[in-house]
Amino acid sequence: MGALRGVSPEEASWKPYANRHSIWELALHIAYWNYAVSRRIASGRKGGFPRSPADWPALPEDLTAPTWRKDRRLVKDCHDRLVKALRNFDPSRLADIAGETGRTTYADLITGIVLHDTYHVGQIQLLKRLATSHREQT
Repeated sequence: MGALRGVSPEEASWKPYANRHSIWELALHIAYWNYAVSRRIASGRKGGFPRSPADWPALPEDLTAPTWRKDRRLVKDCHDRLVKALRNFDPSRLADIAGETGRTTYADLITGIVLHDTYHVGQIQLLKRLATSHREQT
């Protein structure tokens, strides 16, 4: 959430190139994966993420401050849900397979979401700098 602090809707939706992701898109992507991992850790049922397509949710048509606040709230809620799931997770299950199929352990899943979020937050920080440079040049 710190990486999104002070980011305007215009800055959040700005893209350096047409085929790249914006801060807003990255934030929603992070939210989805926080939701998905928390659900898997807590053995929850599939479904229920409020945006689609789930992995890379589409931006709302209305790119305004209220919709940006609403989507930042979604990011925070999904993050808080993940933190709660991790706090309630029994560490003796770390070596267990996470889910009914596959070979991913809970340790892999937890490490993976931390690395995933770190990677995309780095992209957000870079996009903030690029957006500022772009704004100063225009």
